Amino acid sequence: MAAGDSILTGTPTFLLPTELVDDADRAGKMLALARDAGFNDTRYVARASLAERYFANRTDGLRPSSGEDLLVATI
Repeated sequence: MAAGDSILTGTPTFLLPTELVDDADRAGKMLALARDAGFNDTRYVARASLAERYFANRTDGLRPSSGEDLLVATI
């Protein structure tokens, strides 16, 4: 099974719980889960922000085909 297949089959991944896959408030829920787990400083980083930050102004036009949203959390 390819990594992307886990989303299609409903199998949870270590990156994102299945209940958040199609959730419109994914960012808010990710941050709340982290805070509930005891993390004091939490930040959501959207895949579009990462693509813009790391792939902008490339002369070869390379862009990521997809990506993951990230949760940055510290105690």
